[in-house]
Amino acid sequence: MLSFRPQLITPKRLLTSALSVFFFLLSTFSALSQEPIRTAKNAPIRIKGSFVIAAVCRDGIIVASDSRGTLKDHQGHRIAYYDINQKIFPIGDKLIADTGYASLNDPKISFLSTLMAQFAASPSSRVAVDALSDSYFAYASRVLPVSGAASARLQTLFFAGFKNGQPTLCMYQGESNRQTKCRLSGYLSSPSQTITRLENVGSLSFEQAAQIMRKTIDDYAAAVQPGSVGGPVVIRTITKAASQWLETPPQWPNWQSFVDLAEDYKNDRLPFHLMPGIAKAQLDALIEDGAAWSRFGQQASSSQEPRSNGPVIGSYEKNR
Repeated sequence: MLSFRPQLITPKRLLTSALSVFFFLLSTFSALSQEPIRTAKNAPIRIKGSFVIAAVCRDGIIVASDSRGTLKDHQGHRIAYYDINQKIFPIGDKLIADTGYASLNDPKISFLSTLMAQFAASPSSRVAVDALSDSYFAYASRVLPVSGAASARLQTLFFAGFKNGQPTLCMYQGESNRQTKCRLSGYLSSPSQTITRLENVGSLSFEQAAQIMRKTIDDYAAAVQPGSVGGPVVIRTITKAASQWLETPPQWPNWQSFVDLAEDYKNDRLPFHLMPGIAKAQLDALIEDGAAWSRFGQQASSSQEPRSNGPVIGSYEKNR
């Protein structure tokens, strides 16, 4: 006949059992944590690409930009590009041109163009051109969450217009020292380039300066193809009497959030060009992840900060 002999539970046995349970739970949690979970942490889109030139010529102020946006994933791999990316924004009788991020870390206002349009319509934009930088960033701090306002300072921006009858160009170096410097003559470019044919830009007409600017940007784009600069060159001029496009600009997409971009992509309203070796499924997944990030943020409380950085559009040299 078998007999059962109870074992005495000693402190050593108790410790061994507790450790066994702990390591079992730890291994179970680790396995579960490997499962992909779509949350605000998934913000893979980065869109790079800008070349802007601003100059004071004989006829007034002239600013030119390319129009390419290159989509990258969060590992930095180039996935696709599109050639209708607005980089020059009229602000009354002045303008702001963007050569950095074209998106913001805010799921609701995800695009710089939306913020620029709102700023242009606000009293905050009614300041002198050399005060436009401070006024713009103060406005961004009021209307965006902390993380969104911080992302607005990462662009390199040009501010151009007339002050007391004098043409003025200012450049905010958001990708380096974040200082704003102004000048009354000559030219500025980002990326920084020596453009020999613009050395005497003050003696050139709008048409002459535009021809040099267009060729400079086109030649640069051809040299880096398939790259982050390209598409139509867009040019705007400012005189004491008027601010206008030199030619009719393209119809830029009206995107407020990444959900809008995804809708245009889904309905073939905007052509995206795949980079060599990239499958369409990779672009599909990238855009949907960006839209999911935006939806997640929009469903959260307006007072809740995003839990991670959002998708980015623009040209940030340090991350190329």
